[in-house]
Amino acid sequence: MRLVLLVPLALVCSVLLGAEDAPPADRAWPGGGRAELSVPEDLWERARAATVGGSRALGYSGDEMRGYGGRAQLLRSVENLFRDVRSIPRESGRITDELLLLGAEGRIDELLQRCGSLIDMPAGRNFPPVPGEGWGVAWLDPALAPAEAFRLLGRGWRGTAPPPAPDEAEGARFATLPGPVQRLVIRCCVGAMEAAGWMLEGDPPPAPLLAQAGPELWRRMRRPWLDEEFGQAATRAHDLFDLLDRRDASRPAYASVLFAAHLKRAVEEWRAAAAAGMPEGLWVFASPIGPVVVSGSGDDRIEAAALPGGSWLVLDLGGKDHWQGGFGASFQGTGAVALAVDLAGDDVWEGGDAPFGLGCGFMGIGALLDLGGNDRYAIAESGLGCGWFGTGLLWDFGGDDTYVVKTRWGQGAAHVGVGVLLDLSGNDRYECAEQSQGMGATLGCGLLLDLSGHDVYWCRDDGNVSALYLGQSVAMAQGCGYGRRADLGDGRSLAGGWGLLVDGAGNDRYHAQCWAQGCGYWWGIGVLEDRAGDDIYENGKYSLGAAAHFAIGLQVDLAGDDRYNVGVATTKNQFQGHARDGAIGISIDGDGNDRYALKNLCAGCADLGSLALLWDRRGDDVYEAAMEEGLGDTGPFGTSTVYPPFRSYRDDLPAVGLFFDTGGTDSYRGDPRGGAGARDGARWGERRAPHAHGYGEDVALYR
Repeated sequence: MRLVLLVPLALVCSVLLGAEDAPPADRAWPGGGRAELSVPEDLWERARAATVGGSRALGYSGDEMRGYGGRAQLLRSVENLFRDVRSIPRESGRITDELLLLGAEGRIDELLQRCGSLIDMPAGRNFPPVPGEGWGVAWLDPALAPAEAFRLLGRGWRGTAPPPAPDEAEGARFATLPGPVQRLVIRCCVGAMEAAGWMLEGDPPPAPLLAQAGPELWRRMRRPWLDEEFGQAATRAHDLFDLLDRRDASRPAYASVLFAAHLKRAVEEWRAAAAAGMPEGLWVFASPIGPVVVSGSGDDRIEAAALPGGSWLVLDLGGKDHWQGGFGASFQGTGAVALAVDLAGDDVWEGGDAPFGLGCGFMGIGALLDLGGNDRYAIAESGLGCGWFGTGLLWDFGGDDTYVVKTRWGQGAAHVGVGVLLDLSGNDRYECAEQSQGMGATLGCGLLLDLSGHDVYWCRDDGNVSALYLGQSVAMAQGCGYGRRADLGDGRSLAGGWGLLVDGAGNDRYHAQCWAQGCGYWWGIGVLEDRAGDDIYENGKYSLGAAAHFAIGLQVDLAGDDRYNVGVATTKNQFQGHARDGAIGISIDGDGNDRYALKNLCAGCADLGSLALLWDRRGDDVYEAAMEEGLGDTGPFGTSTVYPPFRSYRDDLPAVGLFFDTGGTDSYRGDPRGGAGARDGARWGERRAPHAHGYGEDVALYR
């Protein structure tokens, strides 16, 4: 039998009278800025008083969270956010504002620095810009002409033995390239050499390791994320855990910022030069860190297997090109840095069946830049902006592009490092099977940042089907912080990291089944922020601002007439502002006439000592509730579940589900079976147990 206790008398009276607060004079619609998207203080205080009272914040203290285990490698930036629910969307708004600005302005070095700071790897903050005159390093005279600077690159080598300088004949060949191309090559070389110096000095160079044992090492490092025994995480491969115990994150993080600063200057200089009439042909030059390949402006087929071994930089001058194999991937035995740059044309990038194909940093820095055209990218696994103990970057400057990850770990994904996919414009399609599109695993920050265009984010329904999740595909994608849960397996649990998907503008479509669209799992934080457009969201369990097992999930849609699971027949439960087991799940819609299809355990539903919130700030909205048998007896609209006493610390943790709609004329339809009294212009609440609270308001606070 459900236990329902009385809420405060003033609250009951307001519900019975159908009271609706008139918007204060200063509560007019504040505009479209993300910084203004904050729950009003008076509303928050009413909710707090009606649930946990005035003696504590709506959050969990550090002491309370320490009751949960499996905290290995827990990030400070995640741990701090549990203290107050309001801090989560505030911090996310500040972070994503910065990321959008830095991406739009091409400040890629600062963008990588911000990502590193989220995973407790703060390095290179306020790094000075590389000067436009000269070469940006003390070991090259700023007055040197490009051909002479190329010949003297060896002066900057910091490896175990100095490389031979290019001979005069090679220098003469280099001088035949157009001047802007020469400068671009030299700036890339200088940045890579500076970064490699930081990563190589003091330790044995990673190049022999990568060249001789790289594939096998990677296969063993990935096993803790894939191996199972009796259906639970269990592995006998311990390379990943050993590397975690002795990692040095500071130098790779600094090296990435340093390299990106030189890369930024190289791109700015190239674009300002407006170079035209690029030649055709193929050139191969020696550099201190390996061969440099320049491919001409024709429609070329560029095969990695046909290039000289250790080619760390491949530059294409234009044309409709077909790239086949691994490019911009430090895994390929190229040493600490690998870079591929295509200057123009509608290109096809095919990574093939091997992992670490395109824009992946494995124990180093891997970057891929495409400066124009309608492009198609496809990899099997680990690429398109993926970091494994390193930094992976894919930077696309425009065009209607297609990005495909056939299995996992791409499109902004990271394990112990940073993985970024930055797309500046175009109507793009992102497709994956799982663990992609802004996924941060242990000590990882995975970011997918798309600034504009009508985009489709698609996680396939057949990518990772699980009977545990009612036959749905477990995505762990589209803004997902994902930790390794092993308390039921080998016991080597690892906290998750930061997973962010940020879309700046456009009418977008997000499709996944479960664990997606701003979700957190096992001490991780997942964020999906969409800033503008009429968007469509399709998902299932644990999605749209949902979290479980001491994690945080946040979904924010700032503006537009949006549709949440409308007409999606496969939707289950536990979505859109849902949290379970010491977690926090938040879903916020800032403005627009929106339509919601809701089921069990959603729309501000807290389960098992958790905090959940759905807030629609403004608009004429429609909420359609349709409960389904066998998926939990707790409905939407500010509710919480109740359990028998645990006789442990769990009994002292509040479970609070909150639902707010603060503007517009709204319609509530169907059978909510919970959130009793939910209707336009009302307040309601329930207390199902001493620490299980539900509270909702539909009041016009914004005009």
